[in-house]
Amino acid sequence: MGASPSGDTIADRAALLARTPLLRRLPEQALLRLAGFAHLRPMSRGETLFRRGDPGTGLLIVVRGRIRVSVPSTEGRDGVLNLIRAGEVVGEIALLDGRPRTADAIAETDGEVMVLDRRDLLPLLQENGALALALMEVLCERLRQTSAQVEALMFQEAGPRIARALLQLSSVQRLASVAVTQKQLGEMAGTSRESANRTLKAWEARGIVTLVPGRVTLRDEAAIRAIAEGKRSEMTA
Repeated sequence: MGASPSGDTIADRAALLARTPLLRRLPEQALLRLAGFAHLRPMSRGETLFRRGDPGTGLLIVVRGRIRVSVPSTEGRDGVLNLIRAGEVVGEIALLDGRPRTADAIAETDGEVMVLDRRDLLPLLQENGALALALMEVLCERLRQTSAQVEALMFQEAGPRIARALLQLSSVQRLASVAVTQKQLGEMAGTSRESANRTLKAWEARGIVTLVPGRVTLRDEAAIRAIAEGKRSEMTA
């Protein structure tokens, strides 16, 4: 199992909530109230936090580590929708409508999550317009990402899809060096690991990216963006 939870008082939990973009607009009293309901739990690499179709009972906030959000296919290959890092949330759709989960959530690393039950968070949403607006912004951003992925799968070749996935991860992680494996990147782009490997190796040879196991560094973001938008031809090995 993962490490023991780091915060074990209401004040500790409130401090963690205050660092979460979704909740940082809440006044201190609201954070303390919510912290009284929240609980921390460890997660272990490879652990299933919830499956598609499970009851949607609440929201998870990543305190430490990373979670992969994916949907399974009948062929046994997952389609990766997102990689959720510390400070981000997962499970916001089921939180709002109370319906079953729409995707799988798997721990990519050891870490820790904070669990907020729907029954405890909904009253705060009803009372606090800033929190409701922040959650709407999260939902809109996820919807934009999903729409971009669908559009890419329908109309683009592998190279532009991989470029868009890299830009999405870079934007979410707010880093030029993103933590992602070639298998995960291929799943996000709807292509094979082999295709992602060939494309990335070709880009590395051109100086666009640098590759190390489990990480891709964008050395020329403008070039990656041009490929994503179909404005620059791509070369594969």
